[in-house]
Amino acid sequence: MKRIIAIVLTALVLTALLCACGQKNAVVTTSVAEKYDDGYAKAFADSSSQSEDGKTVYQFNEEKYEDYRHDHNNVLSSDMSKQVAKTHGSDYGEYVYINEDKQAVIVGVHTEKYKEDEAKAEAPDLAEYGFKYFQNLQNPVNTIKVIYANANNQSEELGVFEFTAE
Repeated sequence: MKRIIAIVLTALVLTALLCACGQKNAVVTTSVAEKYDDGYAKAFADSSSQSEDGKTVYQFNEEKYEDYRHDHNNVLSSDMSKQVAKTHGSDYGEYVYINEDKQAVIVGVHTEKYKEDEAKAEAPDLAEYGFKYFQNLQNPVNTIKVIYANANNQSEELGVFEFTAE
């Protein structure tokens, strides 16, 4: 009886392993307008070409696409953090990052430093960074938010600005 259970478990594990390996070979295609293509995808893509409408089409295997998304998000988030620190100083906030689930750029600020007019003026620039990420996805996002949140409690939103890609 133990031998039969061991054989069944081994077969299930091998089946799961083979299924998982097969999924990593799926091809992921993105199509990016020139305005939002910063070329970062080229290092991860298996191929790139131009479509008739002038967009760059990238093809990745699924694993490289996930690596690309992770790395591109980190690079853009770091660039935005530097821009915010340059504008406001290092004591303005704690972080700036792209949140794919919320389809937003999140800026964690100290509440006493937040000024609505300054945030409103800088949000379009941060949205452009966000679109360099969201427009490069397999399923591009056309409307995103720039959310200024309390750095110690992200559920406390100090300012929310919505933008649509061109």
